[in-house]
Amino acid sequence: MSKKVEVDAKLLIVAIALLIVATVGSAFATYLIFGRGNPEGQAQTAETTTRRAMGPTYDVGEFTLNLTSTTNQLRFIRTRIVLETTDSKVVSQLEKRAPQIRDQLISLLRSRTVEQLSSAEGMELLRFDIIKSMNTLVERGEITDVFFIDLILQ
Repeated sequence: MSKKVEVDAKLLIVAIALLIVATVGSAFATYLIFGRGNPEGQAQTAETTTRRAMGPTYDVGEFTLNLTSTTNQLRFIRTRIVLETTDSKVVSQLEKRAPQIRDQLISLLRSRTVEQLSSAEGMELLRFDIIKSMNTLVERGEITDVFFIDLILQ
């Protein structure tokens, strides 16, 4: 009877040792996979370091305009537009040309339909057109981005 107890004790010790080795091994593998070797974590770190600082901005103001309509229904847009520039000298140039800027923005906005502005692609195209149009008014420097604030389409 005593031999049977010794075999069970040896088996128990071997089983516990294997369990400890398996636990340590899986913990180490988890560390390697999710800890330092995570490409997503590296991408997030790279993304935060490549974010650019925001340049000076020029608030063009609020616009409430009728949009081009394919139906007889009256449609309009209400938004506030802010332009981001490369430096503060561009902002002073924009302030001097405020009437021209508002006129060009009114023309660009009125030429769009609600359907065009309802899609993300349409808004990006409008943003690109605004940047291109505003850069024709600036002598030195450039407009780098356009921000739409309180955008309402109806």
